[in-house]
Amino acid sequence: MKDRVKCERCARRISILGLIGGLFLAGFKLTIGFLGRSRALIASGMCNLSDVSSALIVILGVKYSRKNPNRRFQYGYGKVEFIAQVAMSALMIFGNVILIFSSFVVIAKRIIIIPHTVVFFTALISMVVNGLIYKFAKCGAKELNSPALRSHAEHNKIDVVSSILVAVGVLASRIGLHWADPLIAIFESFHIIHGSWGIFWDGFKGIMDTSAPQGYIDEIRESIRELDSIKGVPMLRARQSGQKILLDMAIEIDPELSVFESKALIQSLRSHLRSKDRYLEDIFVQVRPKNGILQKTGDRATERF
Repeated sequence: MKDRVKCERCARRISILGLIGGLFLAGFKLTIGFLGRSRALIASGMCNLSDVSSALIVILGVKYSRKNPNRRFQYGYGKVEFIAQVAMSALMIFGNVILIFSSFVVIAKRIIIIPHTVVFFTALISMVVNGLIYKFAKCGAKELNSPALRSHAEHNKIDVVSSILVAVGVLASRIGLHWADPLIAIFESFHIIHGSWGIFWDGFKGIMDTSAPQGYIDEIRESIRELDSIKGVPMLRARQSGQKILLDMAIEIDPELSVFESKALIQSLRSHLRSKDRYLEDIFVQVRPKNGILQKTGDRATERF
């Protein structure tokens, strides 16, 4: 496990690099795409515009998702990342749908377009730059468990494939396959839409409080059962809010335990689970006696602590 502060600092640097690199590549590729008559490069430039938005999202996500809860937002600001994911991906899908239709028109009218050689070298430069950003963004996403940073990495991965396709389209067009560039633009746009839809759906599920994967829940359940004082786990729910994971559970304990002993057990349980997963933030525990009947009086632990 790497130092979190260093990872957050690295994430900010990656996002700033992605912002500057995205602005440069988008402007450069769109300009060369129009002047060099390459619809595929224009599509790739549009993809770089998404990197600019995703970089801004990472900057905002890292800043606000760790912001402490307050009276108005008592569960914190974790969903900022999910909301931004949805907005960014929706814009990308819309822009590429327009490009698909216009490229179909070029093919249908049999308009001959031969991209300039500079388009080929522009694609190679873009491939290298986006590949480096993808590598570091993927590392940051893993260490910080950040949906926004993971989204940023995936967009740069899409850009790498996009740049390779542009280079192939230029070579194909220059050997006589004049339909190759607009056809690759269409294919590339569908590829971008496919990747953007996955990011959109992940963000939408985060907004809707979709349950964590069943495999993760099963691992948490097994970790809880490692404590001998816990007799059963009749209810366990988990969801992600930004970089945080929230747990809501009911555990069964010996009905003879006092309230003080039950509270000590809950604190031990929370410490045990956080040692297993450092992203666990809020752990809500409901205590039930082993017989399954909630007692409301006496010194038995029946409250939600």
